[in-house]
Amino acid sequence: MAALPTSINELATFDITFAFLIELFLFIPTASLILYIALNEIVRLRARIPGLPGPWGYPLVGSLPSLRGTATSDEYRKWAKRYGDVFQVQLGNVPAVIVNSTAAARALFITQREATNSRPVFYVLHKKVQQGGPVTSIGTSPWDESCKRRRKVSATALNKTSTESYYPILDLESRAFILDVLSSCKGGEISVDILDLTRKFALNLSLTLAYGTRVEDVKDLHRDLVISEIIYIEEEISKFRNPTSNFSNYIPLLRPLNTIAGWIGLQKGSHMADVGKRRYAYHRVLQDKLRRDIADGVDRPCIQGNVLKDPESKGLTEGELLSIGLSMLAGADTTKRSLMWGILFLAHRQDIQEKAYRAIRDANLLESPHVASSRVEYVEAFTKEVGRFYVVQRLALPKATYSQVHWKGATIPPNTLLFLNSWACTRDPSVFSDPEEFEPERWMGGDQTANRHQYAFGIGGRMCVASHVATKALYAAFFHLIAHFRILPAEETMDILVADPIEGLVTRENPIAGPKARMVRFVPRHPDVTRRMLSTGDL
Repeated sequence: MAALPTSINELATFDITFAFLIELFLFIPTASLILYIALNEIVRLRARIPGLPGPWGYPLVGSLPSLRGTATSDEYRKWAKRYGDVFQVQLGNVPAVIVNSTAAARALFITQREATNSRPVFYVLHKKVQQGGPVTSIGTSPWDESCKRRRKVSATALNKTSTESYYPILDLESRAFILDVLSSCKGGEISVDILDLTRKFALNLSLTLAYGTRVEDVKDLHRDLVISEIIYIEEEISKFRNPTSNFSNYIPLLRPLNTIAGWIGLQKGSHMADVGKRRYAYHRVLQDKLRRDIADGVDRPCIQGNVLKDPESKGLTEGELLSIGLSMLAGADTTKRSLMWGILFLAHRQDIQEKAYRAIRDANLLESPHVASSRVEYVEAFTKEVGRFYVVQRLALPKATYSQVHWKGATIPPNTLLFLNSWACTRDPSVFSDPEEFEPERWMGGDQTANRHQYAFGIGGRMCVASHVATKALYAAFFHLIAHFRILPAEETMDILVADPIEGLVTRENPIAGPKARMVRFVPRHPDVTRRMLSTGDL
């Protein structure tokens, strides 16, 4: 054991030595951090794509601070005016290519389809949540032989003939939704919170389409253990999939810091892995139940059932089969948000609501319980315009280049992160005239162009395979809502800005756009007609 100083001289020497050690203790980490930043900056700048314009950003973090507090897709749209339709932005160390126009989207995702078919592997979702395991949704899987097999089987289960077999499900769930609205609105006397109504519809729709099972007689979704588990875990997965807020994906320095924070108890280090395991668990339960129902001959027609019965599925592993189920349930979040935006819009645009109602009335379908197979052109156009005007997935699921991609003299290397800015594409004036106006007529008759596309579902080789059934589901829900209720603003939502696709956002930075407002009034048009419609279909 060291002896303590016994004289003034020894004390002075001890003070100097102690001060030196403190300075050294502070200097080494500071110098190490400065050296790390310098070396990291070399790495970051060398990662830039030569010949492709875009902001340089800041050391370590790139352009992430410039995006904070903004509606990211709209901010990229503004940047495109300066840097061009295709530019690069550095998210921490990672260069990302942003595609902001319909012409550029076709050039990269259609003309160079095979080269842009993959998905990135993210640190948070793939390595922490899914622990590098094989069970990932089709939409988040890199392009390989396994992904090809899963997409092929899914596409068969969602082709035109198969989709028509799901119409009874769409009719069932849209009528159940109307019954919930009718029970909640108290004859139009009270305001109704549409969040849980749309959440239940979207969840039931996804569960029934995917596994042939649904929520029965649950008044409060949060008190049912299984349903509340699914809601919680799917919302957590949505957060971990968010490509703009999970900074550990882009800033390597954060990864060991997060690990250390977990060690000392500042955050739950195992939370992400736990969410992944819990998600896997309930999908396994749902799939096992479906297998038993198929064996007993009591299964409902559903996507996963068609997959399990398809001879092509015999070559799929258990993990690949579960991956398809994960993919189908992942769409519930976007369905819910699309429906919420459409309801808020209708509350503030009585003129469009009335046009749609007259179109349904003139088609003599007010009492029909089977509307999924119908074709009321104005309601179809309204549904498409909701998808364009409010496009929920404003930055489409990120892609990664599979091989070299070329754009105006620049060569984008393999494994480069790509974002389709669906928000910017849906407002491209070269395709959509008066893009800031909500006009269902643009999808009707003579205003069609060869370039018209529903960017809500992406574009190219990894476009959502469930786009047709998702559109039909929203069509059926909007059809019944408009046919049976006048939708009015609630006292809390009188300001038309609640229905603005930017000003009405609940979270500006989230590329999956949801509305802040939740309250409207549903006034039954003809309660007796509605009850007759509900009584003629099974619920």
